[in-house]
Amino acid sequence: MNQDTSLPDQAFLQSLVDSHPEPFCLVDQEYRIVAANQRYAEIYAGLDKRTVVGHKCHEVSHNSDTPCDVHEDCPLKQVFQMGQPYQVVHRHFDQFQQPDYVAVHASPIFNAREKVVLIGESMTSISHGRDLCFDAEKMVSGCCPSFMRVLDNLVSVAETEAPVLILGETGSGKEMAAQLIHRKSRRADKEFVPIDCTQFTEERFASELFGHLRGAFTGAVENKMGLFELADRGTLFLDEIGELSLPIQAKLLRALETGNFRRLGETRERHADVRLVCATNRDLKDMVQQGAFRADLYYRINCMQIELPPLRHRGGDLPELINYFLERAGHRAGISDAAFEVLLSYPFPGNMRELRNILERAVALSRGTRLEVQHLPDEVVHKDRTPEVHPVHAAGDFVACTEHGLSDAEHVREVLHKHRGNRRLAAEELGITERTLYRKLKSHTDA
Repeated sequence: MNQDTSLPDQAFLQSLVDSHPEPFCLVDQEYRIVAANQRYAEIYAGLDKRTVVGHKCHEVSHNSDTPCDVHEDCPLKQVFQMGQPYQVVHRHFDQFQQPDYVAVHASPIFNAREKVVLIGESMTSISHGRDLCFDAEKMVSGCCPSFMRVLDNLVSVAETEAPVLILGETGSGKEMAAQLIHRKSRRADKEFVPIDCTQFTEERFASELFGHLRGAFTGAVENKMGLFELADRGTLFLDEIGELSLPIQAKLLRALETGNFRRLGETRERHADVRLVCATNRDLKDMVQQGAFRADLYYRINCMQIELPPLRHRGGDLPELINYFLERAGHRAGISDAAFEVLLSYPFPGNMRELRNILERAVALSRGTRLEVQHLPDEVVHKDRTPEVHPVHAAGDFVACTEHGLSDAEHVREVLHKHRGNRRLAAEELGITERTLYRKLKSHTDA
C-alpha cells in the first residue's frame, strides 16, 4: 500500500472508535469497515465488534446488496468526493431487520498528504420503526428524501414545548404525525388527547373541550371533565382546526393563551398545562385574509410548521408502500406488472388512506388470485376519471420549488443536473415516478 492510502495500525483505529459513545465505525475508500465499536456491532449485527470488520457498510447497517456509492445522497460518497463533513438522515436496519431512522454524521480522516483515507461515521437514532406504530395503525415509513426530512423535523420539534401546526392533504397521516411528536416529547408518559374539530357544534364543542357541571344544560346529568383538562401535562391535538367557526375560535384562543378555563355552569377557574398540536388540510393563511380564521389564533398555533408530503411526492416509496398494504391485507398471490405500473402512475388525491382502501378492495375482488388491472377502480385505471388533486398550498406538484424561488421547470432541471441526468435519482428526490418526470420534461420541452 502506498503512502497516500496507508492506514494506522488496527489497535490504534480500534481505540479511536471505542472512545465514541454512539454507534460508530471507520470506513475505507472501498466502503469496507476497518473498525467499529461494540455499540455499532450490537445494534446492526448483534455480533462482536470484530466480526463486522471487513464487511461493506451497506451489508451491515442498510440490509442491502446495493453498494453505497450508487446512491447520490450517501454521506460517505459525499465526503470522499468533497473532503468535507456531511450529514443526512438515513434509514438503517437493526439486527432484527427493523427500520431505524438515524442522523448520520460522516467526517473525513486525512493522511499526511491531506488525502481522505478513512471516514468516521457516527449514527444517532432519531426514531426506531416501533415509534411509528400506533395501536392498529402505522405511520408507513419509507426512505425518499421528502419523508426523511419530515421525520427528522417531527422528532426535532418534539423536543421543544412550542405549538406545532401540521399541514397535509386528506389521508396524509396528520394524526399519526401528531402522535409521533407526543411520543418523542417529554410529555410522552401523559395523555395524548385528539379532538376532531369537524364533529362539534358551538355548544357541544365548549362542553367537550372544557367540561360541564351537572345541570349546566338539559342532558347534563353528571359532572364531566373536558378534554382540555384531560390533556393536562400532555398533548392536545386539534385535527382539522380550519373547520372551527369564528365564535369557537374565540373561546379556544383564551384557553390556549392562558391555560385557564371554566367548565360550563361553573364559576371557579381551572388551569391546564397542555402542549398544543394542530392540523389542517386547508390554507389557514388564506382563510385569515378572507376573515374566516382569526389572525391572533393563527399566529398562536403557527409557531412550528411542518408539511407532510402527499403520496405523489413519495414516488420512490410507492413500491414499498404497495407491498406493505398488500401484506397487511393478507395477500400472498402477488400483483401483475401492469397493475403495479397503473398504481405507480396514479396521483392518489386521497393519499395513504386512499392507497390502503384501493388495495384492500382489490384484494377482496381478486379472491386470492394475482392482483390484476381489472381489480383496480376505474378512476385509477382511466386517467380521465381521476379526481382532481387539491393541495394544501397552491404550489402544485413541487412544494420545494417555492422554497428555492424556482419555477417547476427550473427545479426539475436543477435536480436533473445535480444527479448528472440520472432520471431515477432525480425522480426519487422530487418524490415522483420516472414516468411522471418524463411527462414533465416533455411538457417543458414542448412548451
